[in-house]
Amino acid sequence: MWGKRIAVLAVSLLLAGGITSVARAATGVVPASTSWVSADRGWVLGLDMLCQTAKCPQLVRTLDGGASWTRVKTPALSVPETDRLRVKFANDAAGMVTDGEQLFVTSNGGTRWEPSGIKGTVGALGFDHSGFLAVIYDGTSSRLFHRDLWSPSPWQPVPGIEVKGQAFGDIAEGQVSLATIGVDNRYWTRSPAGWMEEPAPCTEFSATRLGTVGTSRFALCSFDPGFGNMTKELRKSEGGPFETVSVPPREGITTGFAVSPEAALVAATGRDWSFVHRGPGEKWDTPFTLGGPPFEDLAFSDPRHATLVRGGPGQEFAEVYRSDDAGLTWKPLDV
Repeated sequence: MWGKRIAVLAVSLLLAGGITSVARAATGVVPASTSWVSADRGWVLGLDMLCQTAKCPQLVRTLDGGASWTRVKTPALSVPETDRLRVKFANDAAGMVTDGEQLFVTSNGGTRWEPSGIKGTVGALGFDHSGFLAVIYDGTSSRLFHRDLWSPSPWQPVPGIEVKGQAFGDIAEGQVSLATIGVDNRYWTRSPAGWMEEPAPCTEFSATRLGTVGTSRFALCSFDPGFGNMTKELRKSEGGPFETVSVPPREGITTGFAVSPEAALVAATGRDWSFVHRGPGEKWDTPFTLGGPPFEDLAFSDPRHATLVRGGPGQEFAEVYRSDDAGLTWKPLDV
């Protein structure tokens, strides 16, 4: 959680005072989180400004790239004070939503939601070939939990994937990282034989973000934070040890990482600006820069299509942005 806390602190200092929520005319939903399973099919979770209290979480989905949106049944989430609402879908049917303390899953596109029943703080979310994955901090340890995608089986901790304390965690296809900054950084990969621990791609003083492209595994290691900047190293493994392949710009505290066969993207925020850095060719560039709140939920839905959320409820802006050219250009989507 270290990287998130730094980002929240930086944004709080930059944006203190005069902040209002921005409602959208189309659905009345102020975006907080987004998840896309293809270029056309995506989800946005936010606050429903048509609700009398304006404190009602609402999920909407699009089947046409954001040209139109439909409201979806939404479980009884709370409005988090220090965390944010989050949504994560693996495909049209299987998805998760959380307010940081409650976690709900669906296997039928939101027609029915099932509570996880796990008590604790919800961290990283993800999927493997057969199930939902979530990192949960129970007040003592951070552990990876698993639940089958298609059967209503209970959530179970994955044996051995655990660290003491509240960890900064990340999940990518076939990979999991758990780190308590300055203390421990551990890393596991999944094979047909199950989960196996391997040497961590980043040190215990780094926040780790993971990505997978085919058989290649990527890790973005972010460390040595300053005022609005930090060192970032992109590392890659083809089955052996991770090696540094490029160094993204130092500007901004890392808030997101995504990689596809076309490009690697790093979201970062600091000093009144938020950035998307793009590489990893001979050099990195920064094709997208906006003033104000951070970029979250940066992700590719296919090699060329990427999305992110700028800000959220209670911040100066609450917008979803989309790229159709692997991060070279970005445009806002009306929600």
